[in-house]
Amino acid sequence: MTTRLDRSWLRRLATATTLGACFALAMASTANAQREFPDSYFFTVNRPELQAAHAEMTGQPRPEFTIGDWINADLSAGDLEGKILIVDLWATWCGPCLAAIPKNNDLAKRYADQGVLVLGICTSRGQEKLEQVVEQRDIQYPVARDPDQETAEAWNVAFYPTYAVVDRKGIVRAIGLMPSRIEDVVKAILDEQPAESDAALPQD
Repeated sequence: MTTRLDRSWLRRLATATTLGACFALAMASTANAQREFPDSYFFTVNRPELQAAHAEMTGQPRPEFTIGDWINADLSAGDLEGKILIVDLWATWCGPCLAAIPKNNDLAKRYADQGVLVLGICTSRGQEKLEQVVEQRDIQYPVARDPDQETAEAWNVAFYPTYAVVDRKGIVRAIGLMPSRIEDVVKAILDEQPAESDAALPQD
């Protein structure tokens, strides 16, 4: 009897494992199917539920920002309308986040005249160090705090940095991007949604 129970338990375990693997594969496949850009543009995260959450956000209106204490600008919702947004959800303790700041500065400077805006949303712990980090790292784009981490939750942040790109219509086009691929996404959206000055030729 003991042997039969053990074998029955093993069969149930094997079935559950198989079902779990199939479910994870299905969620990952769904996430990949909804991505507009190649998988190589995104961080590889062994969490199918997170990939599924990001997939659900893709192609949808961006979540709201619940933030405060702007530095380098005092932006309102109206200031974001019609802009291509590079959203960097980061933490002051995160080495890769800090390492990406020079690239953020460069993108903010080079694409500003094309209606591209870099936003740094400081979340997680360590937000009290934001001013210090801004000064020490020479952050040149608008940054703000996420004091209650409501923005991080709304954007399904589970790793840092979490980068997203939002188009001029306020639609999330990609989230979970590697810093090295942000510009590729921005260029693709600019081809589709050029700045107003480039959108139409002067009329005679």
